[in-house]
Parts: sequence; structure tokens; C-alpha cells
Amino acid sequence: MRKAGLLFLCLLILGCDTFLSKKDTPTTASKTPAIKGVLLARVNDWALGTGDLREQLKAVRTLDPNVDINDIDFKKKFLQELVNIEILAQEAKNRRLDKDQEVIDAVENFRRTLLAQKIMGNIIRDITVTDAEIKSFYETNKQGLRLPEKRKIREIVVSTEMLAKDILIRLLQGENFSSLARSYSMADSKDKGGDLGYLSPKPKERFEKFWQEAFTKDKGKITSYFKGPKGYYILKVEDVKGGKVTPLKEVRDRIKDHLRREKINKKREDVIYNAKQRMKIIINDALLD
Repeated sequence: MRKAGLLFLCLLILGCDTFLSKKDTPTTASKTPAIKGVLLARVNDWALGTGDLREQLKAVRTLDPNVDINDIDFKKKFLQELVNIEILAQEAKNRRLDKDQEVIDAVENFRRTLLAQKIMGNIIRDITVTDAEIKSFYETNKQGLRLPEKRKIREIVVSTEMLAKDILIRLLQGENFSSLARSYSMADSKDKGGDLGYLSPKPKERFEKFWQEAFTKDKGKITSYFKGPKGYYILKVEDVKGGKVTPLKEVRDRIKDHLRREKINKKREDVIYNAKQRMKIIINDALLD
């Protein structure tokens, strides 16, 4: 990993560790602060144990799954970079850079974000979705969980009603649809025997009567001829896919996630609403450009 990448990961980890750490009480150089595991490194009142490093390496893997956190060279470089950052941080504090307003504002912004994340963690901790809730949602919305229906359609398009009627009679007598399409159709699909492939209703692509005929006939059936923008049409429904309700077992996890998100959002809105009653809040969104 390049130096810049390692530094970036360290800064992210250290930033979170600074505000999430339980070691809030000040320590002195003569007393080793509380650590997890055996002491690995120390810079004045800051210390890092084997357990602390292990937790931070796990966080690194979350940020970058491609990092081999078991590689000894990476561990040494990571540890050294953590120490270097702490040295720089303490030196910055010695130079009173922690009093810089930009630093103070950034720390405060991070603190607010972290507190918001913390309360959300508390809010969602006990949120659960029961099997009964999942089943109820499924039964209520199962029609909307149908797989999109697609139909394989063949077409014959001719210029006159008389020719369309003659072709329809021949089809009903058993002649091959594809052969008649190649011989008589004037549509672009004629070279494919009228094959349009699998279609889903798209009103802008074709006209209403086309979709009405194509999606009301059963598989294997031929429509009567009907008038369209380019002449007289005859369709054959060769195959039907989809259109069936998706089984509960296939959508259970998605329903559970959806219901959990709904509960989280509802709980969040409730907390915000109740808290707002105790606060003075002004939002001048009319000033936005």
C-alpha cells in the first residue's frame, strides 16, 4: 500500500478512536493509560495495546477489504504511522494549534455527527421485524410483487384488409405463421418470420390495440386481424414469461429490510419531532437560491 493510502486509513481510524475512546480521563507521563492487551506503543499520555491495534486493523479491513491485515510488514508500518500521527498531534497541541478556530469547528462538527450516529444506534438497537409482519406485508402487496410479464410475439403486417383476411383463413387452416410472414408481411420483422422477441407493454413504442391484442390472447393463440398505423396486423403469442406472484421465500429478506428501514425512519422522525418541542428552531429555507 502506498504511504498516502496508509496515512489516510490511519487518519480515519484515529479520528474515530479519538471520539469513541473510553479513555476520557487525563493521564500523566508517569502512569500508563488503560489499554487492551500488552503495551505496543506509547507517546506521553497516549498508549496503544495489542488488543487496541487488533480492533483498529479490523476497522481498516472494513474500509479497504483488499488490505491484508495479517501481513507483518503492514502491521509494522501501520503501527509506526499511528505513532507518527500521535507525535504530530501532540506537537500540534504543544504549538496550541488545537486552539485554531478551524480545528475547533471541525472537531465540533465531527462531535455532532458522532452524537447523531450514537443516538441512532441506540434508537435502532431494539428494532425487530417479526415473521407475522413480513407475511402480512406480503399478503397485502403480493399483486405488486408479480414478476413483469413478457410475451414472445410474431406479427404479420399487410396493406389491405382483404389480404389480411385471406392470410388469417390460411393460418386457421394450419399454415405456418413464420412462412406466411416471410412471404407477405411488409414489416421489418418479415425476415425473422415476424419474430419480435419477448415484449413488455411499452405504450410509446407501439399502439394501444397492439398491446391489447398481444396481452389478452393465451399462449399459442393467433389474433384476428386489426387496423394499425402501418396497415392490418395479425399477431401470434408464441410464449409467455412472468406475470406470476413471486413466492414469499424469494422476497422475504427484501421485505424484512424494507420494513426495518420503515421502522427506523419512523422512530427517527418521532425522536426528532419530540425533541423539537423542547428546542428553539429557525429554518429560513426561503433564503436559499
